[in-house]
Amino acid sequence: MRIVLQKVSQASVTVDNEVISRIKHGYMLLVGISTEDTSEDVAKLSNKVLTLRLYESATDDTQFWKRNIQEAQGEILSVSQFTLYAKTKKGTKPDFHNAQKGPVAQGLYEEFLASLRKGLGSDERVRDGQFGAMMSCGLTNEGPVTIILDSKNP
Repeated sequence: MRIVLQKVSQASVTVDNEVISRIKHGYMLLVGISTEDTSEDVAKLSNKVLTLRLYESATDDTQFWKRNIQEAQGEILSVSQFTLYAKTKKGTKPDFHNAQKGPVAQGLYEEFLASLRKGLGSDERVRDGQFGAMMSCGLTNEGPVTIILDSKNP
C-alpha cells in the first residue's frame, strides 16, 4: 500500500464539474493498493497516517513536528489512486499490473477509510473521492509538507 500525504489548508475533489468532497485543515491523501496488499497493510498505514506528527505545538507555532492529525483536530480527504503503482521502466506507456483490481482494491480502500474514521472518532472528519471515477483534485499544500508512505518500505 502506498500513500502520498500532503498537509493542506484546504482540499477538494470534483467529479463531472461538481465538488463532491471538501476539507479545510488536514491531510490530502492519494492512496494506492497493490496486488500484494492485505488488511495488515491497511492497519499499518492507517495507524501511521493517524499518528504521524506533522503539526506544530498547540501553544507555540515555532515548535514543529509536535502533534498528529488527531491532536490537531484535522480532517482527511482521501482519494483512491491506482496510478501510484505505475511502472515506467520500459517504453513510454505506464504498466499498472502491480495495482490491485477494482473490487478487491475497493474493499481494502473502504477498510482504510473506516479505520481512519474510527481513529478520528468521526465520519465527518474523513472524506473521500469517488472510487474509479475521473476526478479533479485541488489543494493548498502547507509547509510544503509532502510525505510518501509505503507499507512494504517503512
